[in-house]
Amino acid sequence: LENLHNAEVTFLVEPSRRNINDELWDQAWDIIFFAGHSSSEGETGRMYINPDYSLTISELWYALRKAVDRGVQLAIFNSCDGLGLARELEDDLYIPQMIVMRELIPDQIAQEFLKYFLTAFSDGQPFHLAVQIARQRLHRLEDKFPCATWLPVIYQNPTAVPPNWK
Repeated sequence: LENLHNAEVTFLVEPSRRNINDELWDQAWDIIFFAGHSSSEGETGRMYINPDYSLTISELWYALRKAVDRGVQLAIFNSCDGLGLARELEDDLYIPQMIVMRELIPDQIAQEFLKYFLTAFSDGQPFHLAVQIARQRLHRLEDKFPCATWLPVIYQNPTAVPPNWK
């Protein structure tokens, strides 16, 4: 992540709820990225932000609303079973584009997908093509991880124009 050109990256390692809220409120972001564990409980998504604490979207709602108002274009939830997160975000916050994993995902697949996607996207590939390239590159791992190419899914606000890397 630190080697991407034209990117300024801020890491929050095992943050508290307060850390996440403050970062979302205090700065304008183009991309929000979460790597870790998550789960869907019915229509509710839960993110495990550190060994002792998890959050739902409703617990971050105002901070996420502020981030969207300031221009967030893409949210990537590189975590297991992110469909509940996407449903909540889609219904209420209108984040233009999201990438989530539809099922449990091995760490290796999540990491490889992110690397392939960000490389293609930051090299100027259009958003949807960058996702497609990343998914196709996961195919080489399907001998160990069947159906890996089908785990990443795009949730898109139908009125949004796909982002470009700037």
